[in-house]
Amino acid sequence: MRIKLIAIDIDGTLITPDKIVTPYVREALRYAEDRGIMVSLVTGRLYPTCRKYSLELSLSGPCVIYQGAMIIDPKTDKVLYEVRIPRDKALKIVKIAREKNLSLNVYMDQFTFYTERPNQYSILDAQLNEVDIQIVKDIEKIIEYDPLKLMFVDEPGVISRLEENFSSYDGDLVAFTSLPQFLEIVNRSATKADALKWIANRFNIKREEVVAIGDSHNDIPMLEWAGIGVAMGNADDKVKGAADFITLSNREDGVAHAIEKLIK
Repeated sequence: MRIKLIAIDIDGTLITPDKIVTPYVREALRYAEDRGIMVSLVTGRLYPTCRKYSLELSLSGPCVIYQGAMIIDPKTDKVLYEVRIPRDKALKIVKIAREKNLSLNVYMDQFTFYTERPNQYSILDAQLNEVDIQIVKDIEKIIEYDPLKLMFVDEPGVISRLEENFSSYDGDLVAFTSLPQFLEIVNRSATKADALKWIANRFNIKREEVVAIGDSHNDIPMLEWAGIGVAMGNADDKVKGAADFITLSNREDGVAHAIEKLIK
């Protein structure tokens, strides 16, 4: 069956560890787009970064941000879809963060994030997304309505334990690690798989016509849902186990090799 949609994660997948899209990957993306295949970036990041890469690479698909909590048309900046965390549940997680002395980032819109307790990983998040940290004294005053995403930022060991704790914390929420220092929490209906379903329905694309490429635990839902799930060579065994096949690493133009194998 002909491929009509390719969904690609950004960190650890599209870009190298040096945050570069290599010439070979650029060429492969152009090859796909020139053949009428829609390419969408699907990320846990904020919108400005997703929009930057999407426009720079002239991709035709919408941007999926915050794991799937929001879908935006990068050509018009129009929000096409969003699903948020209920405010009362968000406030309970704020309470946990305070009790355990953990740093928590709160994302109310697609452009910035707020925190009471910044640390080196909050700074990393701001640097990756090219935004300023909004430091506040009382995060509860910021959460006046349902947020899009919450994210614990800490040492990888702490994040790993938190991921285990939050795996069954609340049936209406889901928690994933994106980078080892980040545990992202969104609405149960805001996974990358949910976002791909919405895009596929919007553009009359069948599940079997979708390819998803990723490297992290937050990519597993879309790798499992897509007709063809591709794990990067730099992914861990859990991610690779969810994929239909494994490409090369992001240092080795893995996205380009996957596209070449599937399309050419």
